[in-house]
Amino acid sequence: MGQGLKITSMSSKSWLQIRDRLKASLPGHIFSTLVEPTSCLETDAALELSFPNRFTKESFEEKCLSPMRLALKELSLDTKRVELFVFKTASVETQPAFLSPSSVSPFDPKYTFETFVIGSSNQFAHAACQAVSRQPGQCYNPLFIFGGAGLGKTHLLRAIGHEIFKTQNNLRVLFLTSEAFTNELIQAIRIDRMREFREKYRASCDVLLLDDIHFLAGKERTQEEFFYTFNYLHESRKQIVITSDRYPKDISGLENRLQTRFEWGLVADVQPPEVETRVAILKNKAEEQNILLPDEVAHYIASHVTSNIRELEGSLHRLQAHASLNHTLITMELAQQTLRDLVPKIRHQLTPDGILKLVALTFGLKIIDLKADKRARVLSEPRQICMYLLRKHLMMSLPEIGAFMGNRHHTTILHGVNEIISRSKTNPEIENNIARIESLIR
Repeated sequence: MGQGLKITSMSSKSWLQIRDRLKASLPGHIFSTLVEPTSCLETDAALELSFPNRFTKESFEEKCLSPMRLALKELSLDTKRVELFVFKTASVETQPAFLSPSSVSPFDPKYTFETFVIGSSNQFAHAACQAVSRQPGQCYNPLFIFGGAGLGKTHLLRAIGHEIFKTQNNLRVLFLTSEAFTNELIQAIRIDRMREFREKYRASCDVLLLDDIHFLAGKERTQEEFFYTFNYLHESRKQIVITSDRYPKDISGLENRLQTRFEWGLVADVQPPEVETRVAILKNKAEEQNILLPDEVAHYIASHVTSNIRELEGSLHRLQAHASLNHTLITMELAQQTLRDLVPKIRHQLTPDGILKLVALTFGLKIIDLKADKRARVLSEPRQICMYLLRKHLMMSLPEIGAFMGNRHHTTILHGVNEIISRSKTNPEIENNIARIESLIR
């Protein structure tokens, strides 16, 4: 290599940023199969990606190379060449999924318990994972975590591995997807290396972290092998943590004996985060990536992306890309223009419930709180705006609005409507909020 050529590590800052973009834009199974196992060596002029085999390299070229080039452009790295290589391995047991004790943590430091945003939707699962990481094999074995895509299950798996490495790095941790387990089993059968395969996943493993167990549904040979692996690890008091998008008994095509064993320990679910948690996640991500994200924009995004953390991150990256390409700051106006497809299609649902939902989404509040007898200042103005819009657009009577808004007296409704009419004349923020909601219901 030429003198003075700058080379950075296999997990360079640029590659971590590119991975974030790809995670937001690619389907989860493609990211975990093609991007996660990839290593990157960065030089001044190029990004050299190495793959475990030719098939992975060719699949990456087909499915990930175009999104990666877009990510390079967004990160102003499109001047670098992208070079793809196959990293040769001698046999199945040398595949990089196995993590033996070493002095350098193999886990991405971004995915720890400290960086996981806790809310009522995930608090129980988070606490269970922390308990497992402190005493592997001693409690909650197996730990089965289930929930929808993009809710943080894989983050928790990585956090367990990271914490065990930090506090008990004599333990051998194996972290991989169920798809990778299946592919490695097929390879072991094909080249007649089942003895080594079983040694790796049983005798040479202290903690097994297996993602997306529902992938095994309908795969009888893989389920049989995993059944005996599970039994060996459990009887040896080795820790097993499994994730899925469904409760064990709801995984169609999974053998009953496996479903039963998954319920031996603790089953914890992860629910979609509430709006406060979504805002906190956005603010954390923005801070990590040095993105200046105004509070009102964070609330706007969190109010419209309600079920998936990956979509939250994707929306943030998309907004930052537009701001960067246009050489401007992130503003509410830019957010509304860039993320307009996030806005729920309620234009033709001109009903009391439709207006109430729009107000709740706009202000990042719960519908039940707008109707409740709570006098918090954060609720009073949105509640009065809702009264005003019901009166203006649906021409509801004051008693009708009062009944709809939690059995309030008609004089309370009249006061709220008049208050908004009066204050909107001198308060641009109220006027803008009303205009934003009205743009959706016209």
